[in-house]
Amino acid sequence: MRKFPLNYIGQFYSAATNEEYPGTFSVSLYLNESLCPETLQQAVNDIAKRLPHFCVRKVRGPFWYYNEELPSPPVIQKQADIAEPLRYFKDDEHLLRVIYGERHFTLEVSHSVCDGRTLSPVAVSLLIRYYHLLGVAVNNEGFIDVNDPATPEETEDAYVRYADMRKYETPTPKDVYIPTFEVVPTRTATYKIDLKKLKAASEKHGVTVAVYISAHIFNEFAKNRDKDGSDLPITTHFPIDCRPFYPSRTMQNFVSHIIPTMPENVGFTDMAVGIKSQFRALTHHYIQNIMSEVQGLVYKADKMPLNAKKQQCMIDLGNRLYGGSSTGLSNLGVMTLPEELRERVDMMAFALGPETGLPHLFGCITTGDTVTLTGTSTSKDTGIIDGLGKALALAAD
Repeated sequence: MRKFPLNYIGQFYSAATNEEYPGTFSVSLYLNESLCPETLQQAVNDIAKRLPHFCVRKVRGPFWYYNEELPSPPVIQKQADIAEPLRYFKDDEHLLRVIYGERHFTLEVSHSVCDGRTLSPVAVSLLIRYYHLLGVAVNNEGFIDVNDPATPEETEDAYVRYADMRKYETPTPKDVYIPTFEVVPTRTATYKIDLKKLKAASEKHGVTVAVYISAHIFNEFAKNRDKDGSDLPITTHFPIDCRPFYPSRTMQNFVSHIIPTMPENVGFTDMAVGIKSQFRALTHHYIQNIMSEVQGLVYKADKMPLNAKKQQCMIDLGNRLYGGSSTGLSNLGVMTLPEELRERVDMMAFALGPETGLPHLFGCITTGDTVTLTGTSTSKDTGIIDGLGKALALAAD
């Protein structure tokens, strides 16, 4: 069977994940009509054949982890048969899980396979194939056609292609506020918000919807920080899609990040504008710097055998780059559906799996006139997530 090399993010998640922190995320599509499981399974079979690098298991090699193609596609699983969403993928198990209910399906994937910007169009492509099999004519332009051949560019390591290791600066994570929490099994809560109303509320403060949501996240964390009696800064980790900066067709992970800090001792509007100003640092040079630093560190570990020392090296690399965050917000932006499906789809949702040491994480995606924000928590106290949902609902009322 074919073997697919992994880039550094794939290596990190292969090395670092476990039952407690599974390194997974998911995209869900909720329909306005009942789902046919038999047709969904056939659509999964067709998509898996078109995307063999999604139909894989994790394998430990002598120097690096890699993903190996499996001979059969994943079997869809009924929601009632899944004890807990966002679960760990065990050895020899498909790294793509397809879960369905009466009116929805979810693609849950290991982060070693791809990023959210890749998974969301894959989910819509699966939906298009599902309706094609039901005899519905749907324009799939801009999405994955199961009749097209796979291409090498879809599995390239874009970091290696675009990194420049001649010069870079090394970031140093700082101590930040993490809410005091008691670990419990992973829970998620999804909030459905009217886009037009949320836009209007954002424009009153002179910021985008993403920055407006971020400001509310900071606000809820600040309330909790006061309760914990801490004075440490609050930061949010934002994954950034690298494809607008570099012309790559890779379907592997190809993201960078920025970690803005909450402006202190200002009103809500000034805080939101302060967050917006920090995104001005998001330049081609900034992305190049982080990418090059990563590849320089990976290069040093290249010849080490895949033993406990190298595994810890990869974990330390990930913590070094993604440390210094109080929480994370991954915003997939707007997913435009084919016109023929817009009345058939109620909403999409994007959920992050838990990460080590971060009790609350947030995923956001917009479809049509609906924004969905999904909070993932491993904390017994869900006050931050509940407070955020209420604040956004009131703001968009």
